[in-house]
Amino acid sequence: MRKNIINAATGIIIGGIFLFLTLRNKPLDEIFDLILTARTRWILLSVILLVIIFFFRAYRWKLLMENNGNSPHIKNVSYSLLLGFFINSFTPKLGEIIRCTSLQKSSGIPVSKSFGTVISERIYDLIALILAIALILLLEFGRLHELIAAAASSIRNSVSTNLLNLGLIILGLVILIASLILIFRHYKLMDKIRSFLKEFWTTVKNTFRIKSSRIFAFQTMMIWFLMVLMNYCCLRSLPSTENLSLYFAFVVLFVGMIGWAIPSPGGIGTSHFFVLQLFLLFNLSEKTGVTYGILVNGITVLFTIFGGLLAIIIVNSFKLVRQGIQNNDDSDE
Repeated sequence: MRKNIINAATGIIIGGIFLFLTLRNKPLDEIFDLILTARTRWILLSVILLVIIFFFRAYRWKLLMENNGNSPHIKNVSYSLLLGFFINSFTPKLGEIIRCTSLQKSSGIPVSKSFGTVISERIYDLIALILAIALILLLEFGRLHELIAAAASSIRNSVSTNLLNLGLIILGLVILIASLILIFRHYKLMDKIRSFLKEFWTTVKNTFRIKSSRIFAFQTMMIWFLMVLMNYCCLRSLPSTENLSLYFAFVVLFVGMIGWAIPSPGGIGTSHFFVLQLFLLFNLSEKTGVTYGILVNGITVLFTIFGGLLAIIIVNSFKLVRQGIQNNDDSDE
């Protein structure tokens, strides 16, 4: 519990720092006025695309679990996935564990196996992200090379001036891991940990031997293609970005995904920061970049929050109805 609180607090701090850097000295009243000018039909279309993307993700997760010998019902998979997204809107990546524990309760699938499929999802999504970023760097090298060189120089300087600190951190981690191993052995937890890791690793390895590989590849490509379209709809919704191309939607999606990969709740702050830097690189105004970042991130976060709340209400309502019916049957007997 304490670890989860620390992780959540860390994510909120990271998101807050990036959000401060993004919104500092920006005309917030003008930005929110621009958001209010967004065209409703394009916003609705982006929400519809988010719903379709969600079901592609649910069926893809189900396919990964079937590949490992489990057959959960799609409604249980969908609920667990939506619950995980809902939790991720408030905490950095804790939702990935919550959706696995939720699926264990509804379908009896061990967390070690379902979490292995979650990591498998991330592996394939990371491959797609790396390939897309590599393509963007190739196509936009003239625009990005100065930024890349400055970032590399900053990293080198930071590492060279903090070698002692890095050494102390590594030493501390080694001592921590050794201490945890001794504690686990003392309380005879090592066997349970080995069993969990064995099932987890077996599941991850099976990822690279997917029986329905064509279906999985199609689902993955559709997820990313629809996400590009969703970003394009958001661009078309704003008068200041309506003339930007589908190619720009592709670039802004994957650059923004770098921010989502950083442990911040719902990508808040981090995704806004990276989207703003991209707009500036394309010689677009700061106000436009911040407006678009708030809009596209806001739609996604609100979708996961309201979708998660709706799923929780529906599932618990059905439970109450079933309990009421069962209690009536018991009283009749």
